Amino acid sequence: MLGFRSKRLLALIGVAAMLVAPVPVKYAIAANSHAGLPVSFFGDWKAGEGQDFQAILSYCDSHYGINASYTTDVSNLATELATRVQGGNAPDVASVPTQSNLVLYVKGGSVQPLTFLNKAKLLKAYGPAWINLGTVGGKLYAIYMKTDMKALVWYNPKKFAKGHWKIPKTWAQMVALSQKMVKAGLHPWTFGGGGTPPSPWTISDFFDNMYFQVAGAKKYDGLVNHTVKWTDPTVKETFVAMNQIVGNSAMIAGGRTRALSQSWDQAAKQMVDDPGAQFFSEATFVGAGLRTDLPNKKEGVDYSAFPFPQYKSNPALPVTVGVNGVFMFHNTPGARALMKCLTDPKALAQWAKRGGYLSPNTQLPLSAYPDNLTRTIAKVLNASSKVGLVRVGADDLMPPAVGGSPSGCMPVDLTKWFQNPSSYPAQMRDLESCAKRVYGH
Repeated sequence: MLGFRSKRLLALIGVAAMLVAPVPVKYAIAANSHAGLPVSFFGDWKAGEGQDFQAILSYCDSHYGINASYTTDVSNLATELATRVQGGNAPDVASVPTQSNLVLYVKGGSVQPLTFLNKAKLLKAYGPAWINLGTVGGKLYAIYMKTDMKALVWYNPKKFAKGHWKIPKTWAQMVALSQKMVKAGLHPWTFGGGGTPPSPWTISDFFDNMYFQVAGAKKYDGLVNHTVKWTDPTVKETFVAMNQIVGNSAMIAGGRTRALSQSWDQAAKQMVDDPGAQFFSEATFVGAGLRTDLPNKKEGVDYSAFPFPQYKSNPALPVTVGVNGVFMFHNTPGARALMKCLTDPKALAQWAKRGGYLSPNTQLPLSAYPDNLTRTIAKVLNASSKVGLVRVGADDLMPPAVGGSPSGCMPVDLTKWFQNPSSYPAQMRDLESCAKRVYGH
């Protein structure tokens, strides 16, 4: 959980981190005792997640002839990694959950291309969207071994059963059900755009999901690269669609002030505990948060999730995701062996069976996941991966000044829109002005 919560801050300091002077940093290091090729790994999985990742490393030690040591960050992964690289102390392999950091290291000549991996086999295992995401300048530099699927709506099955509601399959059904709930005196949607640190990225995630569905993959990529303008008709259509929910104050549990002041995890708990609240749209990590925050509640009974309803017909659900990219700083035998292992479904299964994990690798069998909800989500993700309908959240791919940081134009303007939904034309103009300034075109 901590790894994902911190990822939204990484893009903000990614560039600055490359410029700071090296300073001594204290690291927590865990090493395996298996004799083999030494290889060091730097990542942001801590506590239980760190132990889960160690299960993968233990498999790699035993089956790939390596001796892996795992190092995690103390304060901020991107800053500490940049400090190590500057100081000539880069790890052999690292995981950073934003593509912008990967691009910086490629431009600086710090990371090594993964030319030793069979790209044809990787395409079969991951699909084109994942390979494209790890490719810079025509060369593959990163693989993705863990993801969070954002195209989900969380709900309380007990409340659903009491109301005799049915899971909506389409956006039109979602809106109609929400309106029916309002007529019944409920306020169905929770949001969490505040907290410490602030989480306006939840509102950006809502936009990303809707825009991908409204505009499709080509336009989505265009908005990320600013070859599609923020004043494009597809952006307007997205705001109009979202306003079917956000534009009606009666839809918002606790009102707009609460929605913009509470954190994402508080919104998730509100969805479970507030009798009038029914829906919260966010990623798979919500399940882990609820297991921690509400230990007496049971997944599948008190909370569950369904795929974000489709706005229009597609061969599979357009899915936005959060990612952990793994790349290599040193081209050593141990590093190459570890990178190969991290694409092995049998290795990935070591974390999958422990829970709290979702893999982009479609060759990981669904049976490796320990519960029905995760298996259902993985099945949706696999289907979307195979037809190229997977994208990282647009705000994570955009320059920090536009999307990824809390002070970026996208979270700031989307928060203004949430406060006053009828203001979206002004927000579209502001976002286009911002993008022109940052992208230079």
